[in-house]
Amino acid sequence: MTENELVHSIEESKTTVLRAIQKNLPEDLFPFVEDVTQETYLRYYLAFKEKPPLLGESLHKWLYVVARNECRRAWRDHKHEGSLPFQISDDLNGIESLYVFPETEIDHEHRDRWVRAQINELPEPFRQTTLYRLAGHKVNKIAKQLGISEGTVKSRLARGREMLARLMNKNQKERELDL
Repeated sequence: MTENELVHSIEESKTTVLRAIQKNLPEDLFPFVEDVTQETYLRYYLAFKEKPPLLGESLHKWLYVVARNECRRAWRDHKHEGSLPFQISDDLNGIESLYVFPETEIDHEHRDRWVRAQINELPEPFRQTTLYRLAGHKVNKIAKQLGISEGTVKSRLARGREMLARLMNKNQKERELDL
């Protein structure tokens, strides 16, 4: 990749990268926006310096994912032990895809609060394991903390996601009936 190609890629994708950062970086970490942006483009350069640059949609998708991951890294590096992230983790992506929140009816902050309330309805030990994971703990750390095997942690996370999806869909249908 030449310098001109890199500059062109940055110009073409800066809106996408900044949107990813705005969506995934907690407000208290906004002072790190410049660092996250630089890390995102540095990773792009290092990955493609010996290859042709990505173009179009591929460029935007690749950089969006890298920017999201850099936001997570910044949060992980600066979080307080045991606190929950401001954004719902991708561990819940499978759950959220089962119910599509109408953007006109519910804002992201309201959705995140609602999802957290649903998590609190999970039975133990699924709730505890899910909360540890959402707090950014790795599977091996959760296993040590709870005194169980990594396989059990993975199983609890998977079953917890399934229960959460059912619970969320049930509660959403009840909310719609109340309207």
